[in-house]
Amino acid sequence: MATQTPVAPPALSASAATAAGGGWVLDRHMLPKMALTLISIASLSGVYLTMTTHGASAGEALLRWLYLAALGVLAGGMMWWGLFIRRPSDAGEAEEVGRFVVAQWKRFRRIGLVAVVAALASSPHLLLLAGRARAAGELHLFRCGLAMAAVGLAASAVLLSRAPRPDRVFAFGRVRLAGAVLVLALALTAALDARLTFPGQGLALALRPIHLVAFGLWMGGAVWNIFIAVPGAQETLTLSVVIAGAHALERFRWVVRVILPTLVVTGLVQGYAYVGIEPAALVGSLFGRLILFKLALVAGLVVIFITCPLWRACSPIRGMCDLADLYETREPAEPAVRLDNRGKACAGFVAVRRTLGSLQRGAVMELLSTDAFSWWELPAWLEVNGFELLEKEKGRWRLRRSYRFLIRNGAPDGAVGEPRSGVVAPLNTPLSGLPSPARGGRDPIGGRDRASP
Repeated sequence: MATQTPVAPPALSASAATAAGGGWVLDRHMLPKMALTLISIASLSGVYLTMTTHGASAGEALLRWLYLAALGVLAGGMMWWGLFIRRPSDAGEAEEVGRFVVAQWKRFRRIGLVAVVAALASSPHLLLLAGRARAAGELHLFRCGLAMAAVGLAASAVLLSRAPRPDRVFAFGRVRLAGAVLVLALALTAALDARLTFPGQGLALALRPIHLVAFGLWMGGAVWNIFIAVPGAQETLTLSVVIAGAHALERFRWVVRVILPTLVVTGLVQGYAYVGIEPAALVGSLFGRLILFKLALVAGLVVIFITCPLWRACSPIRGMCDLADLYETREPAEPAVRLDNRGKACAGFVAVRRTLGSLQRGAVMELLSTDAFSWWELPAWLEVNGFELLEKEKGRWRLRRSYRFLIRNGAPDGAVGEPRSGVVAPLNTPLSGLPSPARGGRDPIGGRDRASP
């Protein structure tokens, strides 16, 4: 059965949301902010649980959390910067996305340098760990973790103090290296915690670093999405930026799909080492209650992760959560022409252009395609060439995924749509007036490379 995806309606403005929600002003970024809050609280409770086994006070536990959170923000930021941002193949789009990258770097510079200062300011708690490590014969592990943290913080400070050159906006080698060092620093400090809490237990030594690194990367990625990617896109908003931002966000969501079950499994196993599975121990002890509290927070994160895309609440920018949100709802229309482009490549795209060019103004064409990229590339191509996407849906054709599009010709009779241009669209408005990406790159149908006219 085909899965129909109608083109999404425009997002509500603040006033419209208030009227529709009985005084509740819809914040389309509310759920990510809630997720970041839950991540912070869950990580703080975990750090407190661990530090109490070392004989630390609540203040020392808070310093420890601030130190690990700063490393996590930096590591997750380097992950997003170095792995999720990609250079578009088209030169014109690369220029627009490059400005988006620079805008994000400027915001990450402020947040990252604050994180570096926070890590240094909270470092006095390391004296407590150094004493415990010396007594347990693990001073070498403490020194390795401290060295990696120092290198990671220094590398971060250097990367954030120098603006990327125009010809190196998409050069991510040093960013990825700094991120790897920060992840290693988190893993080593978690390994030290495991050795001090459960000496001689190999399972704890394996699970604690995975658990802490997962939390750190998620926290850093969430900070980037809320405080860096969204404001950076608003400053440089074009169709190419929205598409690049949407793909980066989806890459982060794939990482979270791995992080969530990882946190649940590693958390349950580590919790068993503290209190076992006896209900009385879980409810009657401080450790047990903290573990149950932390599991409840992770369950809340699972709910938010599932709910975000359903509410289109991953980002307040139209199209970031789903590229289909870029386009307005249209009334159903009967197609005047049906073009079956399934199983075709270059020749199929030529037929599509020819058919669209022969349509009268206002006429509708039904297009069938098996090109997986057409699901998101074709709507963008239609938008910048003056056509209107009325409807799209997924189905099956000869054991392959197929796609159906209803397209209305908004150009003058006999013309193949005129590219649209305009100013940056305001927040929560359709992006019909965005500047079109430069020509060149891959055709949305058939996979053929476009040649500049």
